[in-house]
Amino acid sequence: EIIMTKTNKTHYRTFDDLVIDSFKKNPRLADRFLDLSLKEYKQDKNDAALFLAIKQVAIAKGGFTELAKKTGLSRESLYKTLSANGNPKFNTLKIILESLGYGFVIKPLAKKSA
Repeated sequence: EIIMTKTNKTHYRTFDDLVIDSFKKNPRLADRFLDLSLKEYKQDKNDAALFLAIKQVAIAKGGFTELAKKTGLSRESLYKTLSANGNPKFNTLKIILESLGYGFVIKPLAKKSA
């Protein structure tokens, strides 16, 4: 997407910008996106992709400054946690997700046939 500014300079929006704007306009889309991201994670174990999904939703739901206030974690810690190289503790991820309005659900796994 290309946006013209008052100075007639071209400003390009990134794909992430478009995704985040979509989540702001339709919060249910963000919910579905996280659900699908978790399902993909169960199959591919790609931490970076899951953390990126959480990061995009966090930005759409007020940004890292707001998330830092809600979680009590620093912005720097949040950026590091949700980076491609993030390695958060379970409790840190729980705090972040709860601050975004999500939680973990424990359920039995489907039995595999022998």
